[in-house]
Amino acid sequence: MELQDAIAQRRSIKAFRRDMNIDDHALYEAIQRATDAPNHGLRAPWRVVHIAKNRLGDMSKQLTEIAFPNIKKKQEDHYKVATNLGGMLALIVKEDPRQKENLENHMAFGAFAQNLMLLLYEAGIGTCWKTPAYIFNPEIRSIFGVQDDEQLVGLLYLTDLKDLEKMPHRERQQSQTIETF
Repeated sequence: MELQDAIAQRRSIKAFRRDMNIDDHALYEAIQRATDAPNHGLRAPWRVVHIAKNRLGDMSKQLTEIAFPNIKKKQEDHYKVATNLGGMLALIVKEDPRQKENLENHMAFGAFAQNLMLLLYEAGIGTCWKTPAYIFNPEIRSIFGVQDDEQLVGLLYLTDLKDLEKMPHRERQQSQTIETF
């Protein structure tokens, strides 16, 4: 697959099936290869926590009891989605109290995350990045082992691309990205 094809064709995949499995070897290889993301300062200020398919139910129950206490419908809906995934990645970035270095950490992470999603797409693994409000909850952060000097920046849902051609394919909105001065 050509890089431009991967950039143009990769989409957030929101179709999940309970019988779907992710190739962990391909997943780990993509994570390792994504660390080649170019960034100044040769930073790698991120951690990735993999929640394997067989752990998603336990994680969802623990998470939803905190995020949605006494809201059974939300807990059930979250459990249904989570247990139909092929896995999940918690994406964590190291925070730096220095403004410039913190910005550079987040920019380096952005390059890593984009490379990761493209490499996973190339490996036949679909992704959907989620940033629910509960990722800022200290108890939720502790589930994923997020330290005080780190930020949980999202959850990357993992699925396969088996039925990709059947999924709706919305055109991306083009924006004016180049301005002259």
